[in-house]
Amino acid sequence: MKNQFNPKPIVAYIGTKSFLARKFVSEYNNKFIFKPVRLNICNTKKISKWLKKNDNINIFINFAAITSVSQCEKNKQKAINVNCNSVISLLNLINKLKLKNFKYFLVLSSSHVFKPCKNLLNENSVKKPTNYYGITKLKLENYILTNKKKYNYKIGIGRIFNYYNSEVKKKGFFVNDVIKKLSVYKQKKIFFKNINTYRDFISVKNINTAIYQMIILNLANDFNICSGKNIFLPKIINFINKKLKNKIIYFDNKNLGNIVGSNKKLLNKGWKLKRFNFLNEIKNNL
Repeated sequence: MKNQFNPKPIVAYIGTKSFLARKFVSEYNNKFIFKPVRLNICNTKKISKWLKKNDNINIFINFAAITSVSQCEKNKQKAINVNCNSVISLLNLINKLKLKNFKYFLVLSSSHVFKPCKNLLNENSVKKPTNYYGITKLKLENYILTNKKKYNYKIGIGRIFNYYNSEVKKKGFFVNDVIKKLSVYKQKKIFFKNINTYRDFISVKNINTAIYQMIILNLANDFNICSGKNIFLPKIINFINKKLKNKIIYFDNKNLGNIVGSNKKLLNKGWKLKRFNFLNEIKNNL
């Protein structure tokens, strides 16, 4: 797609250390003028000063978030402040400043907002999080969709499904937790609970093109960013096990429901999903 702006759009982004932020900026550095906001998203005063000095921005992307499910459970107040309250404050701040050339704000959300089910999840599917991380993201989504008309710019919600971050070493990320469990545990037999379910994993490159599509078209409201394909979690575990330790693995019979997305809404806006093999992506980083 040709750049619709002349000169290049000026894109501010916060959460500069995040994996997705670094990947997106690296991929599209020639398409936009990026202005990193190297501040804590909860520090509204400093962000306000930054915005007044950089009042020529056209787009703002929020990458800042506590994405670890376990970390959100451990510190719920911090999680709701970072993932929801601070983002709302930022939206209101930009609206109040009435930046002359500002057009679009992109919020990144998560598939964790959905209630697991057997069918593909579209943007109108039932949203009932099973963890506090999902709760924080759903509260933000609900606020935006309810209050969007009061803002003098468009707001988009990019709801990202599972992806593999080879750089993350913290707990709370499925593939990384599996790798650690298989590598660290000394016993030959390992038991996994609540794993007999399907998930939707998307490549980081496809996430990048989806974000690009949303901001270049200023797409308002919510869009699933997903592969639309399911993969059985025990299949991922067995694949990693063969590459690492080849231990004896047991699974329970519980199925808590699937989280597999429909990406038709974004595809209908011209997004092109590139084929990829998720297991190969893991293999290349083991």
